[in-house]
Amino acid sequence: MMLQLILMSYFGAILGAYFKINENPNADYILIAAIVFKLLGVLGLIYFNKKKIVQFLS
Repeated sequence: MMLQLILMSYFGAILGAYFKINENPNADYILIAAIVFKLLGVLGLIYFNKKKIVQFLS
C-alpha cells in the first residue's frame, strides 16, 4: 500500500506539472498532494520495516 502511495505521488507530480505549465490555479494543490503522498509512503515504509532497517544497520 505504501508503494502505491509513492507511485501515486509520481503521477500527481507529473499531472501537477502539466497543470502548472498550463497555468491552472489548482496545480499547487495537486503538487502539495503529491508531496504528502510521497512523505506518507516513505514514512510508512520506514515505520513498517523498522526491525529490518535496524538489523541491516547493526
